[in-house]
Amino acid sequence: MKNTTRRSGFTIIELLIVIVVIGILAAITLVSYNGVQNRAMTARSVSTANEVRTKVTVWNVFYSSYPDLAQLRTNSLSPTDIDTAGGAVGPPESKLSKPGVAIGAELNEERADSGGTVYYEPCWDGTKLSGGTVIYWDFGSDASVELPVGECP
Repeated sequence: MKNTTRRSGFTIIELLIVIVVIGILAAITLVSYNGVQNRAMTARSVSTANEVRTKVTVWNVFYSSYPDLAQLRTNSLSPTDIDTAGGAVGPPESKLSKPGVAIGAELNEERADSGGTVYYEPCWDGTKLSGGTVIYWDFGSDASVELPVGECP
């Protein structure tokens, strides 16, 4: 009588195939997750930008002029370019619920703060602020998007 021993388990090839399949599935999941994350951050940017556009428009309805950044952030009639509240209070409808509004030369992914910060650049027509541009970061296309408000010369 011959003594036979039976070995059970997986071969090296079978284990490698399973590991490769798991790696491919993990890579697909990561790429998909990054896409969802980018869309969420862009949606946050768009929401913040739309809020700023609305608040700036409300300010214009009340004062027939657009606010500068300091007035917008502090919701006050303080002198322009002074980022402290002072003087009369601006209309309550134009008060920002999120203070993530900045002004700067260039908006990039890092400065966009995961969609929480947008830029507002007011336009001067020679006598008053006649409009502005709200700029937000689109994380899907890695580019800034400009939304005009009012009329810039």
